[in-house]
Amino acid sequence: MDSQGTVVVRLSTSSALIPLQGATVTITKTRPDGTQELLAVRVTNFDGLTAPVMVETPPMAESQSYQNTSIPYAVVDIRVKNAQVFSNTETRQELSLIPTPDLPSSFDRTETFVVPPQSLS
Repeated sequence: MDSQGTVVVRLSTSSALIPLQGATVTITKTRPDGTQELLAVRVTNFDGLTAPVMVETPPMAESQSYQNTSIPYAVVDIRVKNAQVFSNTETRQELSLIPTPDLPSSFDRTETFVVPPQSLS
C-alpha cells in the first residue's frame, strides 16, 4: 500500500470535559494470519491527545467509487475494535473514560467498542 492516513486519539473523563494527560495508548492492526502487529505506542499530552500515527491505507480512489468491492480504508485497533483510517485523512478517535465506583477492585476492567464497517453506498 502506497497511501497513508493518520490516527490521533483523544482521551478524556467526565463526559469528555476533562482531558486525560499521561495515558498510554496502543495502536495495533490484525495481520491476515490473525496475529497482532503493534503500529505505535503513544502517551497523551496535556490536551489528552496523542501525536499522529501514520497508517498504511488503500488508495483514496477506492473510497470514492460505489463499484469498488474491497474495503477502502485500513482497520486498526485502539482498544476500540475496527477503527477506520482513510487515505490522506486524519482519523480522530475520541474515547471518554467513565469512572467506576468499584475502584480499586475493578481498575483493570476493559470495555471494547466495536466500530461497524462503513456503508459507502
